[in-house]
Amino acid sequence: MTLKDDMLADVDSVFFNSDEMAETITYTSDGVDKNISALIEIGTSSGEKRNLKEKDRSYGDATFTIKQSDIPKPHTGDKILYNGNKYTFDIIEQCVNGMYDLRFASKESAVSMGRLS
Repeated sequence: MTLKDDMLADVDSVFFNSDEMAETITYTSDGVDKNISALIEIGTSSGEKRNLKEKDRSYGDATFTIKQSDIPKPHTGDKILYNGNKYTFDIIEQCVNGMYDLRFASKESAVSMGRLS
């Protein structure tokens, strides 16, 4: 077995195992719901903001790392339900070794819109 094979086996047995690191989300694409395992990061960890008006809203962004085999073609209109919160597809941040890092946004803010103007 090669190192690559070992790493791919670890993806399923450790990273996407809900008893280890992953959590279950409901992914909706083209009106079809699918429960899948994902690694979840709520908020913006890099410190970079794509839009200055959204700098206080970064907690509403979330990155969901999913297996490409679970959702082969993420696209506009896709939704995620996680812990009772709905998130809307934003962008594919990267696709590496059969995993997508997908950015979603909740479109909610704890900051009044008047403060952002």
